[in-house]
Amino acid sequence: MIRRCALRSAIGFCILFAFIGTFTYVSFVLVREPLSLGMMELGFVYFVFLPSIVTTLLAGRVGELFGTRTAVWGSLALAGVGLPLLLASTLALVLAGMVLVAVGTFLAQALATGFVGKAATSDRGAASGIYLFCYFLGGLVGSAVLGALFDRIGWAACVTGIALALVTAALLTRSLRTPAGR
Repeated sequence: MIRRCALRSAIGFCILFAFIGTFTYVSFVLVREPLSLGMMELGFVYFVFLPSIVTTLLAGRVGELFGTRTAVWGSLALAGVGLPLLLASTLALVLAGMVLVAVGTFLAQALATGFVGKAATSDRGAASGIYLFCYFLGGLVGSAVLGALFDRIGWAACVTGIALALVTAALLTRSLRTPAGR
């Protein structure tokens, strides 16, 4: 029971690690050459989150239709498809990558959070609390680790770190199994 809870919580850790790593450091890429966005333009870039809001609302239906594991894998894969686009030198491609990462991570998070409540056989509040603690811890660790990569090696290394977090989350997703009768 504790092992399964830890594995599920590690998925949340990896999801926010990847999300925070992407959206904290992509701003530095957007303001420098060759994209050279100004502050006002940079603010408008974050409208890339709008599709994420819509897809998050559909998470329950997607999970029912495909099953949680398959839906989480698909969400993480979608985010992964966006990563190479973040390395492009044209704004349209970088924005498309940002949309894919946002949609994929938002959807994976909604699916994983919903799964915790379904899968917990007892102490659902504690299970949810542990999951959310690990989720937010992933964001803190992601910003620190990926920030060090960004500063020392560059954006491509940061994107590689994000990819490793998504792959780790996908591998951990194999552990998602709903108890019988739920």
